[in-house]
Amino acid sequence: MAKLTSAVGRGGWAWLFGGLLLSSGAVAHEVPRRFEEKFGPVLNLSDTPTFNFEYSMAVSGDDVYVVWSDTPAGGTTSVFLRRSSDRGRSFSPPQLLSSGVTPAFIPFVFAEGKKVYIAWSEQGIQFRASHDHGRTFEPPLTLSTSGFTPRIAAENSDVYVTWGVSTGEESVDQLFRASHDRGQSFGPTLTIDDGQDIGVTEIVASNNGVFLVGDDAGVDDIPDVRFRRSTNEGRTFDPLINLSATQGPLQPSQRARIAVKDQKVHVVWEECNDFFPTLCDIVYRRSPSRGATFEPAVVLSDGVGLALAPDLEVSGQHVFVAWQDNGPGNFDIFLRISDDRGDSFAKARNLSKSSGDSGAVSLSAEDEFLRVVWEDSTPGPTDIFYRASGDFGDSFGPVKNLSDSPGRTSAPRVLSSEGGKNGYVGWLEDLSVDNTDVFFRRTEVK
Repeated sequence: MAKLTSAVGRGGWAWLFGGLLLSSGAVAHEVPRRFEEKFGPVLNLSDTPTFNFEYSMAVSGDDVYVVWSDTPAGGTTSVFLRRSSDRGRSFSPPQLLSSGVTPAFIPFVFAEGKKVYIAWSEQGIQFRASHDHGRTFEPPLTLSTSGFTPRIAAENSDVYVTWGVSTGEESVDQLFRASHDRGQSFGPTLTIDDGQDIGVTEIVASNNGVFLVGDDAGVDDIPDVRFRRSTNEGRTFDPLINLSATQGPLQPSQRARIAVKDQKVHVVWEECNDFFPTLCDIVYRRSPSRGATFEPAVVLSDGVGLALAPDLEVSGQHVFVAWQDNGPGNFDIFLRISDDRGDSFAKARNLSKSSGDSGAVSLSAEDEFLRVVWEDSTPGPTDIFYRASGDFGDSFGPVKNLSDSPGRTSAPRVLSSEGGKNGYVGWLEDLSVDNTDVFFRRTEVK
């Protein structure tokens, strides 16, 4: 499964740590299997005395790509790329992708083989493609003259881009365009939300299918999670399915994540009892038929306190769901694991167990390797913490502070490559009031 990395936090409850937060994690064995990693140095990829934000990462083979928005002092916010061809050991100099003339925001990067696709907001939605591992890029294509928060998925020669367009003070349309020639040209623009005002949509491509999930947070007081699929490479779409409607008509449901593996579609989201909630749960639904129909919803959290902002990964027959949960009193990171493709889940496990608050969790799973990163306020200003498993989450190594910085760090992302033997972690770090940079650290199995 291609891991999608969001360029920004999903809003709402993301105020707590500037990103996503999680709850309870699975499984039984407390004695870790021998699993050792070697960590590289902390790298400052943006390294400018300015405000850098809204970054995104992608990995393919030995190549690592990081894009971000940079606002020079008195200048124009622009989108930059740095790439590594040696598994994150070193990076090329920053490459300007946007015009540098008009403000450019919210970049998103996707990589597959030697193909690299990047989209961002700049007087609409701009798109650029590279077919040589990011060394050179085709000229920008304008996919839309308005829009925000682009997301990309791709498979073989097909490239899919979705984004939101404001249609009123509290209304959004979700639009979509497909390319079938590696991003050199795009077909017509489709509106895929049927007037349901869906925003912040996640997108996955698998076996000539396109799968999208999103919510209408900010549009009304009772957002729902909706799913839509295409089985013919994005040319037409089946009707929308409201996945959260069966849980309760007045319960806000948002921050959905999606994963597709073989014939199964997995979706998780956060569902609360009010917009100023006293209770939030993590809800999971699965489709055994590539999204044609879905099985009943399963609540993964324990129904005590606020369980928020889940992340989701699938590796083989294993399904991993993590989230932030304040059931213990403070917010901790929890994980639950299914080893039977979502038929059942093991008991939740608390991965952070800290005295401070933990959140903004990110997962990466490949083969037997599972990596988890999150923010933790225990040291004072938040740092980026990490745990890893080499046996599908049966056991975990110790918690490691990857950033260990005197300043505030936020928005961690983790990706893997080479069957999980290599891991890559990115984050934002505040160096001063007006200086936030994009940081990076690699790890590999010894």
